[in-house]
Amino acid sequence: MIEWNKLLKESPIQWLLEEENPSIRYFTLKDILGKNETDAEVIAAKRAIPSSKLIGKIFQKQNPQGYWEEQFNPYLPKYKSSYWQIMTLGYMGIDRTDSRVEKACEHIFQFQTAEGAFVSQTTKTLLAEYERRLKEGRKLPPAEEWVSSFIVEQQLSCLTGNMTAALIRLGYENDPRIHKALQWLVTIQNKDGGWLCPYWRAHIRDKHGCFYGTICPLEAFSEAKKDNLTEEMEGTIKKAAEFMLTHRLFKADHHDYRVINKAWLNLSFPWFYGYNVLRGLDVLTKLGIVEDDLLKDAVDVLMQKRQKDGTWILDNAPIGRMQTNIEAKGKPSKWITLIALRVLKRISSD
Repeated sequence: MIEWNKLLKESPIQWLLEEENPSIRYFTLKDILGKNETDAEVIAAKRAIPSSKLIGKIFQKQNPQGYWEEQFNPYLPKYKSSYWQIMTLGYMGIDRTDSRVEKACEHIFQFQTAEGAFVSQTTKTLLAEYERRLKEGRKLPPAEEWVSSFIVEQQLSCLTGNMTAALIRLGYENDPRIHKALQWLVTIQNKDGGWLCPYWRAHIRDKHGCFYGTICPLEAFSEAKKDNLTEEMEGTIKKAAEFMLTHRLFKADHHDYRVINKAWLNLSFPWFYGYNVLRGLDVLTKLGIVEDDLLKDAVDVLMQKRQKDGTWILDNAPIGRMQTNIEAKGKPSKWITLIALRVLKRISSD
C-alpha cells in the first residue's frame, strides 16, 4: 500500500500550485489537497481558468458559430477540429457557464444520432455528398440505404465515450442527451465486458474487446453521477471493470500475462482515443476500485516511472498537431504528475 503522507511530502505540490496554470492549480487544491468547491483558493483558481493562456489559444481559433476548422466535419482535421477541442476543454476545469463552451457543445450535439452515438457527419451533409456522387454518374444504392450505412460505420464506442465524458465534465451531466449516449454504450457492449468496433470495417471480424474502444466508454461512466446511472448501467460498468482487471490493465491474460502493447507503458496527455496504464488506473480508481490486487502491476509501472524529484515525464503527445501544445514532450509534466498523484491518493493508506 502506498503511504500517502510520505508521498505527498516528497511530491512537488508547490510546482503544481503555480498560478500560471490555473487548471492544474484548481485540481491540485481540490483533488490532492482535499479542499472543497467553496474554498476561496479553489474559487479563485476556477475563475482564472477561462482567461488562462492555454484556454485563450484554443478559443482564439474558434469560429463565432462555435466550431473549429470545418463546420460540418467535427472529426477532421485530427486533433484540431471541434471534437478534439471539446475533449481538451473537458480536462481543463472550464464548463458551460462560459458562453464559448456552451456554443461549442451545442454545435457538437447536432452530430449525435437518434440512438445516442456521436458521428462525424450529419444526415444532411451525407445527403449532399450522395447528390454530388450521383451527379458524377456513380451507381449508388437508394439514398436512405447509403446514408444509413455511413452513419453506422461512424458510430464508434471510443468517440462516443470520449465526447460523453467531456460533455459531462463541461456541465451536461443531467442533460437527457447524455443519458441517451450512455444508454447507447450499454447496448453495444461486447460479451467479454469490453467494447469493440465491428461496425467499423477494419474490425468487422473482431470478437475480443478492444482496450481503446473500452477505456473511453468506461471513462464516460466514471464521470457520470451515480444517481444518473440505471441498474443496467451499473452492470455495464462492473463487466467493463472486470475486463480491464482480467488483463491487469495492460497484459494478455491468455499469453502468460505478457505486455500487450509496450506503448501503453508510455504516459501521455491529453488521452483522446489512446490508452496507457495511467488512464486505466485513473478511470478504475475513480469508479471506486482501489483495493484490487490486479491493479498492482500497473501501479508498479507508475511508481517505476516516478522521477527522483517526485514528478512524472510526459512520454507522448500529438505535439504540433493540436490547436496549441499543452506541455513539452520528454519533460516533467504537471498533468501527468497531477493525475498520478490523484490515482495514488485513492489507493493509499492515510
